[in-house]
Amino acid sequence: MLRIISLIAVLCYLPAMSQTDTATVMYYNILNFPGTTPERIVNFRTINQYVKPDILLVNELLSDVGAVLLLEEGLNVFGESKYQKAVFIDGPDTDNMLFYNSEMFTLYSQDTIQTALRLIKEYVLYYNNSPGITDTVFFYLYSAHLKAGNTSTDRNKRLAEVMRFKEHVNSMPNIENLIIGGDFNLYSSTETAYSTLLNEGLYPLNDVLGAGNWHDDPVFAPIHTQSTRTAQFGGGATGGLDDRFDFMLFTGDLLSGTDKITYVPGSYIPVGNDGLHLNLALISPPVNTTVPDSILQALYFMADHIPIISKFAIESAAPQQNFTLSLKVFLEGPFNDPVMSNEINSLLPGNQPYDQSPWNYQGDENVNFIPNPEIIDWVLIELRDAQDAVSATPDTRLSRRAAFLLSNGSVVDTNGYSNLTFNLSVQNQLYVVVMHRNHLGVMSAFPAQLSDNIFSYDFSIASGLAYGGINGHKEIASGIWGMISGDSDGSGFINTDDKILYWNLQAGWTGYFPSDFNFDGITDNRDKDDFMIKNNQLSSQIPQ
Repeated sequence: MLRIISLIAVLCYLPAMSQTDTATVMYYNILNFPGTTPERIVNFRTINQYVKPDILLVNELLSDVGAVLLLEEGLNVFGESKYQKAVFIDGPDTDNMLFYNSEMFTLYSQDTIQTALRLIKEYVLYYNNSPGITDTVFFYLYSAHLKAGNTSTDRNKRLAEVMRFKEHVNSMPNIENLIIGGDFNLYSSTETAYSTLLNEGLYPLNDVLGAGNWHDDPVFAPIHTQSTRTAQFGGGATGGLDDRFDFMLFTGDLLSGTDKITYVPGSYIPVGNDGLHLNLALISPPVNTTVPDSILQALYFMADHIPIISKFAIESAAPQQNFTLSLKVFLEGPFNDPVMSNEINSLLPGNQPYDQSPWNYQGDENVNFIPNPEIIDWVLIELRDAQDAVSATPDTRLSRRAAFLLSNGSVVDTNGYSNLTFNLSVQNQLYVVVMHRNHLGVMSAFPAQLSDNIFSYDFSIASGLAYGGINGHKEIASGIWGMISGDSDGSGFINTDDKILYWNLQAGWTGYFPSDFNFDGITDNRDKDDFMIKNNQLSSQIPQ
């Protein structure tokens, strides 16, 4: 097998309030294009201007020259430039090709499945506006043109081709949103190739139009796809519309939407089939009103098959929005009711101090001078996007920012006065994490509330506002709650390491040091006795 993979830049699509986009998928047998009649591109262009597919897969393409012609004169026309194509692979017979809307999708990889007659093509797309950094939406698309004919030999060859497809996908354990489509040349659902597609292997498929003996049966006239003609011209089949040869079959996740793409019920149709032309040409009476006459003419003269389309709703990321964060939190160590001490204001570094382990934050927040005399220290703010607090683990992190903490508990930007401003999108709920260099970090137990583009949260007014409740922070004055002091190494645990590795070394020192828990600029016994020993064995409750 030949596999072609494009390098995927990890796209920083930030999660958003969930919304949907709609993609139209079309499969079309284009009758040995371009052959001796490349002028049929005019018909192809007319059809595509009407359908406007986002994903188009074709059968019976003869060459890359034909593929380029379809792209440049059939799709990217009248100022349009969004369509791209896959790499053409020349197989032993006619070939398949993928065209796609590059504003909506990116081609991640393509592959070929060898069969005795023709190649089955695999194309994997990802959706450009996927709803999360770790939640990329993939589309697995397969294009097949199975053996024609209605003898037992033909049916066995179709089954062999289907088995090769099943062997291939069964070797891939993480496929999602799978469609296989194309010209299957099936006359009835009793054929083993059909039941194998639907029922066998890791990925059973669904036929939303249903089983039946489709050939020449008026019950199934609305879903017939061949032939558009009763007269012979330009090659291909005649006999009018009497067969359902063209199919799209889906995996169950496309019906349930579990992998972010959902089939739109009722959208699977053969374009231009009104159900009233059994054994008739598409342009014959009675008058077909399902599409404009120009589209009927284009379908008639383009090929002996008509295209099939389906629409799919895709969960997408909403546009980013600017918002500010109004945040209040107290630290136990410097707290002197009703505010915190600013004694070390003159000792604070100009560069944020969280660029080392365990925080490893590489933000460039810095100031030439401390801009507000009420600033008591730097804190590290983290925003997480999750459905609930339990699931707000580090994997859900949207952003981190170093900021200043004022004596009144307000968290402000590096100008020393204003709230933090973010340009993000939130898919679920916004949870706020506050980390400090020598206090146990806290996370909001509830989502921050949005009003007039301001997310607000105050940790200080109740025990239950920090995740973990009374284990997550402590009452530092009557009715006032704050972050727990004593964590010299910032590990999230207060234990003997904080004393042995930090306080023992720094005792007696003056300056900005992690063992100065009360922020008086001196590391001494009061720091050890009042905070480290008193809070020994306590730990941060932030979900990990």
